[in-house]
Amino acid sequence: MEVLKVAEALLEPKTRTMTMSSSASEPDGTRLRLAVIDDHAIIRGVFVTLVEDAPDMVMAWTASTLTDARTKLQADTPDFLVMDVTLPDGNGFEFLKEVLEHAPDLPVLMVSAQGDPAFPERAAQGGARGFIAKEASLEQLLEAVSTIQAGGQWFRKD
Repeated sequence: MEVLKVAEALLEPKTRTMTMSSSASEPDGTRLRLAVIDDHAIIRGVFVTLVEDAPDMVMAWTASTLTDARTKLQADTPDFLVMDVTLPDGNGFEFLKEVLEHAPDLPVLMVSAQGDPAFPERAAQGGARGFIAKEASLEQLLEAVSTIQAGGQWFRKD
């Protein structure tokens, strides 16, 4: 149980920051506020670690369920959202509609460990700006975030 408490404490956003290419940073020089919705603590932890290493990003919040994400999103809309497709209390594709009703211009990158070839298309049709498999490299993940933040899209099939 003590290990779980330590892991959860590490996931709580503090003043952590992440490096991307200069083209993806905010025009006014402020740090990009990233939020992550994923039911796996290890995946949330990877994002927290990435953000810690990047001076132009800060973790706004993390959530492990849609219920928690809904509450956090209403209180604090981030600049960029990374969201898992499959969550314990619902479907990320369905929640994407709700997210974009709340914040139509919010860039959303959908992620999944499932190899369903229809997921990138479903993400695009739902209004996400990208989709990436959880098996992607950290370099690909950073490139996806950077591309989307710069106004592009990331729907690779490789």
